[in-house]
Amino acid sequence: MKLGKLNYIFNLDKHHSANKGYYHTLVYDAVEGKYESLMITNSEMEKIRERVRKNPEDVSKPSWFDKLIARL
Repeated sequence: MKLGKLNYIFNLDKHHSANKGYYHTLVYDAVEGKYESLMITNSEMEKIRERVRKNPEDVSKPSWFDKLIARL
C-alpha cells in the first residue's frame, strides 16, 4: 500500500509567531523499520509539491486497493 492520509491540524493555542496549523501524518519507515510521526508546515508542503511537479517520473500512483481503502 502506497496511500497514506495527511491531516491538517489547527494550532489552537499558538505562539504569536507560530503557523495557524500544520500537516500531520504517521508513516512507516521501511529502511529504519519503525513508525515515525511527521509534522509539516505550509511552506514545507509548498516545497514538497513543487518538487513533485518537477519530477513526475518519480511519483507513485495509487493502486486499485489504495483507491478502495481511501473511500472507506
